[in-house]
Amino acid sequence: MHIAVLGLGPAGALLAYRAAVNGWTVDAYDPACRQTDDGGILPPRWRQTYGLFPDDLPGWARSAVVFATAPSGSADPGDSGDLEVVTPAGRKPVGRNYRMVDREATCRRLSEVGPRLRLHREKVSDPDPRRLGVDAVVDCRGVVDRPGDLRQIAYGVVVAECPDSPIPPDSPVFMDWCPASSEVDPGTPPSFLYVQPVDGGTLYEETILVTREPTRPMVDLLKARLAERLPDIDLTPGAPGIVRTETVRFPVDRRARGWYGGMRDGVGVFGAAGGMTHPATGYSVAESAAAVDRMLRVVESGALPWRERLSAALAYRLRLLGAELVTAADGPTLQRFFDAFFDLPPRLQTGYLAGQHGGRVGLTMLALARYPRRVLPFLRPLPRILWDTVGRRPDAA
Repeated sequence: MHIAVLGLGPAGALLAYRAAVNGWTVDAYDPACRQTDDGGILPPRWRQTYGLFPDDLPGWARSAVVFATAPSGSADPGDSGDLEVVTPAGRKPVGRNYRMVDREATCRRLSEVGPRLRLHREKVSDPDPRRLGVDAVVDCRGVVDRPGDLRQIAYGVVVAECPDSPIPPDSPVFMDWCPASSEVDPGTPPSFLYVQPVDGGTLYEETILVTREPTRPMVDLLKARLAERLPDIDLTPGAPGIVRTETVRFPVDRRARGWYGGMRDGVGVFGAAGGMTHPATGYSVAESAAAVDRMLRVVESGALPWRERLSAALAYRLRLLGAELVTAADGPTLQRFFDAFFDLPPRLQTGYLAGQHGGRVGLTMLALARYPRRVLPFLRPLPRILWDTVGRRPDAA
């Protein structure tokens, strides 16, 4: 087929690459593409830092994605590392490889697949296949954050050297739910610390998993909490040892329609526009990679089988319910919940964190019943959330 891909973030780039490798002709459009001195076109720079569990990727993507680091906490690529989750109840090993993506190298690799993939530094306002001269269009341009959306917000700094830090750079942390200070305002959303080795140093990032609060005051709050965690380091941008800073904000409950719903007038949606952002974690890169081949089947045949559509829709709705529960929980409640979640076997954790299988998501949620004292406080708002959801006009399925 001959298709157009609109938007070259991770989802669009992965889809365009896979289609071209499979022999399709792909015209990829993104106004942020870069023009070289010799007139060539390079893909846009990805602004956010991405980390993922490589075993969530399909085989073809493991060779397409370039990783910047060895498995977290390990110099041996065959070792699972010592990545941990921290709660007031103690430290728990995650038990899975976790890697940071080399954004520039991955962008280049995904764009260098020969003449079947053509990059265009151009904005497309009308995704009409006939106007673009293609068989089909896949819109991967994401969604716009609007007031009141469920969103993830984070603020991070990359520190070149931090010998005085209470968390040394050789101790990667997936989530540290211990509060940054003993004087946490109960009226503010809880946050966790994320620590990973990256190019140029160590990333320390304070993250609000899901909230409806406006971004600007939450970023100020996260900066203050990060400063409390690292009191001996001057975190001012441009200060000695500060390599760079990053602010992350994106909606987790927005989509144009479900990616699995099929083509409409020759146009499909994928990535964040198709609901590939995990509503309860914000992760999307591995989710998108794992669904690329099924999305190409959608483009080719018009729709997935109804069982696959139902399963993907159920997974999204259950995770969206989980995100609503996160926003309703205070710090101690979330700490107890995640202490229970990471006591589950890794396969059950993965069933909720990755994939488009509604049954596996539901099974993980049911498995948490084995920890009632830690989980029931998290579930108390469930009747109210379900009541509020009834009658709310859902986005297109």
